[in-house]
Amino acid sequence: MITKNLGNSGHAGLRAVAVAVAACLLVLSLGACRAAVRPFVRLAPDYKDVPADTLAAVALEIERAVKEANRTPDIPDRDNLVLSPAVRQAIRSRAARVELIDALRASGFAWERRRGLVETIRSGEYKRATTSRERDRNAILVMSENDDRWTIYEGIVDANNFPRNALSAVQLTFHEARVQLLASGQFYEAPAGERVAK
Repeated sequence: MITKNLGNSGHAGLRAVAVAVAACLLVLSLGACRAAVRPFVRLAPDYKDVPADTLAAVALEIERAVKEANRTPDIPDRDNLVLSPAVRQAIRSRAARVELIDALRASGFAWERRRGLVETIRSGEYKRATTSRERDRNAILVMSENDDRWTIYEGIVDANNFPRNALSAVQLTFHEARVQLLASGQFYEAPAGERVAK
């Protein structure tokens, strides 16, 4: 009855609602996929403008703190490398979820990539071994972890006024520190791009 009285204006109203819903979904998907708008860095690591030894030491300290689930690590600033409050918060967040990330890596369905991010290994075996809900939960877990890792990498570059081309060196330095601390059998990306077990 109501739709009879609405006539053409009812269809226009429905179209407006559909457009509004689609716009909201687009905004939400872009917000949830912040990593998608980050620069896709594939440059060769450039260490000339970064204190490579200090960066490697700090990366190892951060990765050890995360592995030990230490949410308040004492990682002092150095003369040539400082950590911003955002970086320190990202370390705390990563330490809080490390057991979940480690369990995902231990399952054999995630690996550490050279660009400093963790990635799910999407395969038929993964699909058969998990439910849709588990895959969704893992996707959110990986996205949150990688978002915090980006905060650390970009935060170090910004807080220390490194040039943007130093970002790939920071990413690779953290990858190398993380690989040192992986448990036996966990996967990582080797220099030639192949997936290997530690």
